[in-house]
Amino acid sequence: MKNNDIDWSKVPDILAKEQVRLLCHCSKRTALYYLKSGKLPCIYSGKKTRCYKIRKEDLMAFIEDRENHPEFYAVPEGWYKESGRTVRQHYSSEIKIDGEDLHEYYRFLLKEYPDVLEVKKVSEITGYAIPVINRWCNKGKVKYFSIRAMNMIPKIYLIDFFCSNTFRTIPRKSEWHISSLQNYRRWKYLDSLQSK
Repeated sequence: MKNNDIDWSKVPDILAKEQVRLLCHCSKRTALYYLKSGKLPCIYSGKKTRCYKIRKEDLMAFIEDRENHPEFYAVPEGWYKESGRTVRQHYSSEIKIDGEDLHEYYRFLLKEYPDVLEVKKVSEITGYAIPVINRWCNKGKVKYFSIRAMNMIPKIYLIDFFCSNTFRTIPRKSEWHISSLQNYRRWKYLDSLQSK
């Protein structure tokens, strides 16, 4: 399905996975791959059902980009089934990372947040549990300070950690982590266009 084949005036502003599947003319599992990999930006609620919300503008951009770069949207081998179970892929290995650009990318992602963040807020952003983030602090993986027994992380140090090999090679990544790594490629591409 191409962008100009769809009457976008009849498409709601916020869509569910099933609507995306129908508009993209793909299977449920392919739609799930697009969402879980971050190739199609979405809001993930964590609920068991109807957990994905997709903006119409993001779907329009996705369909256009998929037409222009179909190789980037190919579903990797083993995604659909392996011994009857869906396989969780390690998406970060598909991406070529530039350290300086990655810092700029995460600064862009976090620009609306204050310069110092409570662990609870970091948990809300990243999708990792509060005990996990406190463990990062206590093991010296991310620089922090404490106020009234509450760990506080300066945004600049959080970004340093996001760019570190330690963070990027976490085996079981959160939905946000996977999405941010995948959207880095799109951000870098759009940034290069603006620089021309």
